[in-house]
Amino acid sequence: MKWIENKKLATRIGIVTTAITLVGMTLLWLAVSTNVASVVKSDITNQMTDAVESRASIINEYVLSAEEYTTAFALSGEVRNLLLDPDNPELLAKAQAYTEDFAAAKGVFEGLYIATTDTHVLTHTSQGAIGMTTRSGDSLKTFQDTILAQRELTNLGIMQSPGTGSMILSMYSPVFEGGRCIGYVGAGVYADHLMDSLLNLDIKGLQTANIYF
Repeated sequence: MKWIENKKLATRIGIVTTAITLVGMTLLWLAVSTNVASVVKSDITNQMTDAVESRASIINEYVLSAEEYTTAFALSGEVRNLLLDPDNPELLAKAQAYTEDFAAAKGVFEGLYIATTDTHVLTHTSQGAIGMTTRSGDSLKTFQDTILAQRELTNLGIMQSPGTGSMILSMYSPVFEGGRCIGYVGAGVYADHLMDSLLNLDIKGLQTANIYF
């Protein structure tokens, strides 16, 4: 009888020990699993944050460089001299050559041009656009009262170029003589190139590029 009781006691002890072990292992697994999940989540979040911040930095540098190029072009003597005497053929030829050379040297412009306050295009990297008037009526007045009324570059952000269909950053930089605006510089800066370099994507069509932007 005593042997049977000892056997039952041993069985009970074994069951209790097994139960305690299982409970302990379960609690340990939960603790480890929760900790690992937290560490992984934190690591992924940090990686995503770093990726976003690095891309944002690249974007800011690209945009700032493009704005500086556009402003530098607007401040050139070729631009100012032409806008002060837009009917001078010699100044027109000189400014057209400078427009083409400047755009080619920087390599970021889809289009670069000089225009009067009436939006009459005097020079352009695309010969077919020279002589065009891009705005009239209320659209012209709004343009003159906003973009041409302030001594600073205006960046309208990313849009689709009406000429080529490329995604561009549209910029305008007014040129002042004293307190009077005498004209402006317009620039379309390639944005597709920036997206390719950021995400290393092969953008094959405009529809895909639009989605990314």
